[in-house]
Amino acid sequence: MKVDTASRIALGALIHDVGKFAQYAEEIPENYRNNNKALYQPLHQNQYTHSHALFTAYFIESFQQHIPEAFWQDRDSKNPSGGSLINLAAMHHKPEHPLQWIIAEADRLSSGIDRDEFPEGKPITPSDAVKTRLIPIFETLFRQDHETASSEHFKWRYRLKEISAETIFPIQLNGQQHAKKKEHEEDYKNLYRDFSEKIKALKHKKQPLLWLQHFDSLYRLYTSLIPSARVGRIIHDVSLYDHSRTTAALAVGLFRYHEETNTLKEEAIRNRSDKKFLIVSGDFYGIQNFIFSAGGEERGHRSKILRGRSFTVSLLTELAAKMICDELGLSFLSIFMSAGGKFHLIAHNTENSLKKLSKVEDKINKWLIDAYLGECSIGITCTEATPEEFLNGSLEKLWNRHLKRMEEKKFNRFDLNRFGGVFKGFLDRFRNNLYRPLCPLCGKRPSSESVENDRIIARPNERASACDLCRDHVLIGTKIVRGQRVAIIKNNSEGDLKKPLFGTYQLKFVDPDKDTLPEKDTESFWDVNVKEDGSVPTDVTLVPLNGYVPVYEEADLYDDRILAGGRSEDAKIELIDMIKEGVPKTFYHIAIKALSWGSSNKELYGIDALGVLKADVDNLGAIFGCGFQGKRFTLSRMATLSRSLNNFFAIYLPYALRTAENGRFRDIYTVFAGGDDLFLIGPWNVIRDVSLFIYKKFREYTCNHEKVHLSAGITIHKPSTPVDVIAERAEESLGEAKGAGRNRINMFDRTVLWDEFEKLTKTIMPELGNWLEYGIVTKSVVYRICDFVQMAEDESYCMKMTKEGKSLKMNDIECFKWRAFLRYQIYRNVAKKLPNPRSMQDEIASKLGEWIEKYRGGMIIPLWSLLYEKRKKRS
Repeated sequence: MKVDTASRIALGALIHDVGKFAQYAEEIPENYRNNNKALYQPLHQNQYTHSHALFTAYFIESFQQHIPEAFWQDRDSKNPSGGSLINLAAMHHKPEHPLQWIIAEADRLSSGIDRDEFPEGKPITPSDAVKTRLIPIFETLFRQDHETASSEHFKWRYRLKEISAETIFPIQLNGQQHAKKKEHEEDYKNLYRDFSEKIKALKHKKQPLLWLQHFDSLYRLYTSLIPSARVGRIIHDVSLYDHSRTTAALAVGLFRYHEETNTLKEEAIRNRSDKKFLIVSGDFYGIQNFIFSAGGEERGHRSKILRGRSFTVSLLTELAAKMICDELGLSFLSIFMSAGGKFHLIAHNTENSLKKLSKVEDKINKWLIDAYLGECSIGITCTEATPEEFLNGSLEKLWNRHLKRMEEKKFNRFDLNRFGGVFKGFLDRFRNNLYRPLCPLCGKRPSSESVENDRIIARPNERASACDLCRDHVLIGTKIVRGQRVAIIKNNSEGDLKKPLFGTYQLKFVDPDKDTLPEKDTESFWDVNVKEDGSVPTDVTLVPLNGYVPVYEEADLYDDRILAGGRSEDAKIELIDMIKEGVPKTFYHIAIKALSWGSSNKELYGIDALGVLKADVDNLGAIFGCGFQGKRFTLSRMATLSRSLNNFFAIYLPYALRTAENGRFRDIYTVFAGGDDLFLIGPWNVIRDVSLFIYKKFREYTCNHEKVHLSAGITIHKPSTPVDVIAERAEESLGEAKGAGRNRINMFDRTVLWDEFEKLTKTIMPELGNWLEYGIVTKSVVYRICDFVQMAEDESYCMKMTKEGKSLKMNDIECFKWRAFLRYQIYRNVAKKLPNPRSMQDEIASKLGEWIEKYRGGMIIPLWSLLYEKRKKRS
């Protein structure tokens, strides 16, 4: 298969610095060094410098048999040797050919040329570079000059490991930086040895562009924790991978610009004043409505369809970016950031590009209008840029200009002149001969004849109807939790979907141990799962879109909590029938897990309700916009920050839900987790506990940075609650947390700081529980305490009104009596069965008074939690 020049440039740019990985693990033969150092290494003061370039060349030659032959030679070039893969990648410090200049220039633009440096401290010498470890990007955010004066100001580092759920966490320096040089070299050798073996195992070598996707994924896993810059005073907080990936994006855009303008010459390539680039961004509008759209629902499919919709959002975003790259002749490596329903790529600024962008956007939204009836759209924004604007601190201004254009685009999502008004022919799509003419899953679209009684939606011996899209969402929601890989196939009718995405892309779900793909039409082949041990797949492209989803296990068949409550016998039998090993759990079965057995194992306590956690990173725009300033605002740093945030939610979180706390979180359902936010559904009391777990792990992950934190909202629902209502309430709860000042959590409509939430749930609630358990207080007393908490809350409001000079009515000041009422209630009703109750009463009255005084309305969180958990379940 032939590979175009843009793809070879993309690969050459991606691996131009692979020598920085290889140089501490490989031994170059003396004759190879002598024969090639003058070709690849610059000469400075009679010394050959930049030895990594020579190692890049040696790496490529060493792995020649494992790199598809189509990448090796530019057969269309007048100077094939100048455009060969090895010279494209390795001559970026001594470019001689226009294509080599493309990568050399992209390399400089990616790093911003004048990289930010430590103004003080001893510079890292080349001989000590092997000891340099990557500084977490989070630790360098919002740092002033005096706070980055030397390397010693940074106390966190990453281990030199491949990416996994555990290795993405930084560690505090406790003497590791003083380890012997030999030990650091051994780290490189071990990592490189493993990387080398994994290259040999990559699939689809006969399909070069598919192989390139797999290689890029593998390269990301093994170089994302290696610093790109390791010597001198340069702040080493950018990963080798992110510098390489942004270099590839810039190189392809630069090449396409000069190719289309017929200026592929050194002088023109080095000219940085022309507007050569387009920053192109895509934004998926209406994600919330798309995933949680209201409509007719069948409870057996609710969790699957919700998961399928969430996955489809990510799919559509990825495929929209791919369509742009394909249409403009770019590489997938042109996409330098993609997460959370947004993508950003670098294209070439030509008249032809702008026309094609408009064409792609029109095609995308025309399909979305037809398929989803205006429920969602994808906005494409582009901003012209000169190479100079990527350098010397100028990128910040360029990026802010681009973000402003993205905001403006939101107000013009559709061309109303074209798409506004009535959907013509909509009613003609309905077929009244079907079992359910209106799709019962969405309640919006007509059911499809091709889906009638489809085994994906129909239970044995039952009829079922659905529209093509809902059937596909159920299919996706079912397949991705079974560990299957996803093949994206173009223009092929043999896929698993009834309605190809964008009318072009089919999906084929493949078992990991099989590789039966149409060779010609397969565009991508993804593994979307993190393994149970936290490691990730390395033989194909990793796209970690599938969060953790609880599935039925054999033990669920013997969980008698299903039989509890006032359900009819038919309802209980139906719940039991739903249990099929390996199938995603329904929300009813998840809610049941909130119940617990009493000490005799005969009585159930609690409420079978769902808890919903919605959380996201606070002030993300400010973090990206102000976290890096001046020369530190570079494309590669933004990419490093974006990828690091996504790794926590997309790689670590699924692993943690499966394994943390001895499996306590295994019944939590990930609706989405990626980019900078998450939406989880689980047993209500487990959701309460996992929220604090996630917050503390996120703080650890972000080096306890005071300006990088989460806000969250928790709501509680019956399992039959419509998903749009669930989503709306969760969004409101999160909004309350953010509105109170951020870095907070809202539960039971009360907002508290995270450290207060920990105290309330981990210290105060267990103590209250002990008082109940041992009969010191009764439930009726706990209910009365809730009243006093409300009075204390009202008191705070009255005090605020008084300070503002506003008058109060006589009835308003009734709340000031809560302290007296509390003590009266305690002395009358608490510890009455004890021989000498007074001391216990004094202690309880004192503690409750202090807690209510300090936390006010926040005390509702442990009180209501306790009342819900101790409620006896009807048999």
